[in-house]
Amino acid sequence: MSRTVRLLVILAAWAVPVVWLGAEVGTRPSDGTVVWGSPLTGADRWGSTITVRDTYGDPLLLPGDVLLAIGGEPVDRWLSGETSAGRSVGDTVSYHLQRIEQGSPREYDRTVTLTTFPLGRALLADLPVVLAAVLLLVSGSIAFFLRPALVAAWALLGSGSLVPVRLASSPWGLGAVDLAGGRGYWPHVAAEVVCALGLGLAVLAAATLRAPRGWLAHHPWVVPATVLLPFLGYAAWAAAAMVGADGPARTQALLSVTAPALAVVVPTVLGILVLTYVRADSRQVRLAARLALMVLLAGIALRLLLGDLPELVTGAPVLPWDVLLLLIVPPVLAGVVLALVGYRLDDIEPAVRRTVVQGAVAAVFGTTFVVLASTIGRAADVPIGALLTGGVAALLVLPLAVALQRGVRRQVYGDRELPRSVVAELRRLDASTPPSEALTETLTVLSRRLRLSHAAVEARGPYGDQSFVASVGEPRGGTPVAVDLVAGGASIGSLHLEADPIRDPFGRGDRRLLEDVGAQVGALVQAVLVSRELQRSRQELVTAREEERRRLRRDLHDGLGPSLATMAMRLESTQDLVAVDPDRAAEMLGGLADLARDDIAEVRRLVDGLRPAALDQLGLVSALRERAAQHELTVGSQGLVWRVEVEGDVEPLPAAVEVAAYRIVLEAVTNATRHSGARVCTVTLRRECGRLRVRVQDDGAGMAEGRPAGVGLSSMGERAEELGGTCTITTDARGTLVEALLPLGTVEEQWPT
Repeated sequence: MSRTVRLLVILAAWAVPVVWLGAEVGTRPSDGTVVWGSPLTGADRWGSTITVRDTYGDPLLLPGDVLLAIGGEPVDRWLSGETSAGRSVGDTVSYHLQRIEQGSPREYDRTVTLTTFPLGRALLADLPVVLAAVLLLVSGSIAFFLRPALVAAWALLGSGSLVPVRLASSPWGLGAVDLAGGRGYWPHVAAEVVCALGLGLAVLAAATLRAPRGWLAHHPWVVPATVLLPFLGYAAWAAAAMVGADGPARTQALLSVTAPALAVVVPTVLGILVLTYVRADSRQVRLAARLALMVLLAGIALRLLLGDLPELVTGAPVLPWDVLLLLIVPPVLAGVVLALVGYRLDDIEPAVRRTVVQGAVAAVFGTTFVVLASTIGRAADVPIGALLTGGVAALLVLPLAVALQRGVRRQVYGDRELPRSVVAELRRLDASTPPSEALTETLTVLSRRLRLSHAAVEARGPYGDQSFVASVGEPRGGTPVAVDLVAGGASIGSLHLEADPIRDPFGRGDRRLLEDVGAQVGALVQAVLVSRELQRSRQELVTAREEERRRLRRDLHDGLGPSLATMAMRLESTQDLVAVDPDRAAEMLGGLADLARDDIAEVRRLVDGLRPAALDQLGLVSALRERAAQHELTVGSQGLVWRVEVEGDVEPLPAAVEVAAYRIVLEAVTNATRHSGARVCTVTLRRECGRLRVRVQDDGAGMAEGRPAGVGLSSMGERAEELGGTCTITTDARGTLVEALLPLGTVEEQWPT
């Protein structure tokens, strides 16, 4: 649907109530009175008299006047239809009425000249009701403009167009002259019927809320059922009201269409939304139904808590009805529109839910306050207005007193009562600051915000050899308090806080603050520990690298270097003997060949010290099996036999993992050969969860209890830890088990989600 067509439809919807009210209300003859009130809303029942409920313009009649006769005829005759007369603008009508003055009823005769209904003054007098009607039209227009393809948007726009027509029946309903020959009942009945039709469209909007395209075609009965529902409610009401009612009361009951229709529509809409929420097949539909249901229930609850219930108890609502109407209608309509168009439901629905809960608490508190004030006022014979004024004044002064008290306590004791504020400032510290400096800065912030004379952190690294202390200030003899610092489920140190001696020490009420501060400082301490551990690891890597370079230099300088120099000199000597003594030269060349082979073996030894050549040529599994075969050939059938078993696919492996696994296996087998007296040793390799599991199990005597770990055992653990893995050694009477877990990649690869 094009934008122009949508705007034309919206313009037509706005034209319906405007034209109706202007043509019907603005042109009818009026005596300035309104006597209509539905029995369902608590209005006085019609009988031999009627009461003026409201007036507009400059009438001679006043609200509360009891009309006894109109045009010389008793009121009950007009209401029962026993007499009739035609009235038009400019005619005069006489009224015989009863008015309460100074506590006593007095009867008067008034002659009123009929004029057109003062629509302009009525608009200003009932501005909140008019604004509510305009907001209903606006909400329907927005929903239709944004979602013209939705049946619910069409229905909401139709409801917004038809419901405001009820202004012609309430509050600008039947006047006294209409009962006595004015325009009669038909304009009022037409307005009530049109409004009931609008209520039916509201039910249709709820039934088709966020319904998929084509849903209504498969459920054609929904439209007539929802549109006729208000009239079924009216029919039930009219049938019940007709029983035992006289002429005037029967007329009043038959004229009341909207009130019984609304009594049926409201619970039906709520039930439909609940059913939609329960049977929703998507999150968006569920959120939309819940949002609409919440705002409607919140509006009804506010109406009851701030209006009907206090009025029933005290005779007056907590807020004037006009104010209450403007308080309820805008948020309810906004919530309905948002639910229908589906705008940012994931963000808005939780916010509305929290607001509804807070508003309900405030409404319950206000209603309770008014009821208690009314009860106390009646018991003590004190005007309710004075009690309410005093209570409101106390509520206004109380926050100021609390703020003043909090400010004084903050100056004296610091921000102990504001743990979130303290932790928030700690989190705002510069994230780029080195951890050690950030820890000192954190202690400085704590000292300033909590009025501390001394703050210190004591922690110890994972190896017990990195104890350090960071502190700010000096102890002054106050009562210190220690807070455990926990990170990753492990205790990593303690935070020591000492309040100034002139201030109160920390008590049980400060536990939450201390826990929050401890969590924040614990994260910093862990960062410092990790930083220092990283620095230590870097130093160890540099040291290991330099030691390896020193070994290579020594081996090259002391072994291979002199050998090559000797070979060069002997080659020169041999060159001189080739022409003089060929036999001697050939003999010397044979010795040089042996020396070259020795140098080649030395080079291979140096290379194997860096990385076993078999790993590059064969891979981990084949290299281990080759070593096992060589070992078996060397020791024969009388020595230890070891075999290699592989579970699943193990290779390919990272180079560092291959070397570590190779060295660990050879060291474990060597230990089993030398110390355990084992006959069989089994090596098992398995890849699991991004890690390589290496198991070396022998059937020897095991390690002696209390025996310290030697160089070989320590080197296995260090090789695993260098890669971030673990190596455990367990021994018993059945033998020794060496088990290593070596990571193959990142944390995500090791623990897939």
